[in-house]
Amino acid sequence: MNATTVPVEIVSFAARVRAALSDLPAEELDDLTEGLEADLAEAYAEDLARELPDPVEYAAELRAAAGLPEPQPTQAGLRRTLAAVSADLRESGRRCLEAVRRNPAGRGVLDLLVSLRPLWWVVRAWVAVWLLAAFFGAEGGATPTSSAWWLVLLAAALVSIQWGRGVWGARRIVPLLVLGNVAAVVLLAPVVVFADGRSNSMSTVYAEPVVQEPQDLTGLYADGRQVTNVFVYDAKGRQLRDVQLFDSEGEPLRTSVVGGSGCLTQDCAATGFWSPAVMADGSRAWNVFPLRMIRADPDLVSPLAGAVPQARKAPFAQAPVVDRTATGRRSALGVVLDGSGDQVARGNQ
Repeated sequence: MNATTVPVEIVSFAARVRAALSDLPAEELDDLTEGLEADLAEAYAEDLARELPDPVEYAAELRAAAGLPEPQPTQAGLRRTLAAVSADLRESGRRCLEAVRRNPAGRGVLDLLVSLRPLWWVVRAWVAVWLLAAFFGAEGGATPTSSAWWLVLLAAALVSIQWGRGVWGARRIVPLLVLGNVAAVVLLAPVVVFADGRSNSMSTVYAEPVVQEPQDLTGLYADGRQVTNVFVYDAKGRQLRDVQLFDSEGEPLRTSVVGGSGCLTQDCAATGFWSPAVMADGSRAWNVFPLRMIRADPDLVSPLAGAVPQARKAPFAQAPVVDRTATGRRSALGVVLDGSGDQVARGNQ
């Protein structure tokens, strides 16, 4: 009698019996239930109306007849629950497969899926490792993010393949494998979606637009450094005050903008605002040097009420004296010129 002639009720009954005995080692379980379906089918062949006994009680009778101890209550409850769920899933799956195999097209699809089982063993390992990495916050795209996670994936794939082949204790954890397969099938689609999204986000480089701020060229600059004040000395090296400066186009030379501020004291303990000169017509001019500074209020918002503009300390009290005679005869490059401007001799440079 082959397996295809065994009634569905007997197959389901045998699965529940094995589930009730799932706490036993695989070898003892095989010894107790080997050929169970065939024996039951033969015993009940003559009386199809005869009801099958309770599978749990039947399993207890088999256990007692073999002289095996009763399982521990805590272990038995958990294992029986897992085994019962596994048996139900296997039975439901078997019925679905039988229904599909009745159709030639469905039979071909099932044969193809069976040939792809090794691939599924690797896929379920990948799902498990991806979820584990997500738990530790190390999930990346579809592939591991480091060599350590690659090793974890390879180890998980090896274990999954061996369990799929029925070795490495797979027969003793059949209920867990069934539940694991169901969980992997349910979680496969969302994991693929999230992994693909992570891959896209990691591969996309967002280039922030570079906004070239216009350089503020207001004022005077010397060697790239902004000049905040100008001190003028005459030919004898004496400082001049309230000197107006203009460029070659007649435009006023300014070193500061309205509202500009700086350190009022040497140690910057106080802050002040640059103050323009007041012209005879009442206008204000920013090209009169050296500029003065007026103390700022505590909030650094405006000049302090009643404060008077203060002169700024010059870099030195006496500047070098200009040799006007030599200046008239020697250019800045050290070339001695005659009265008409023709070169006479080259001096030391």
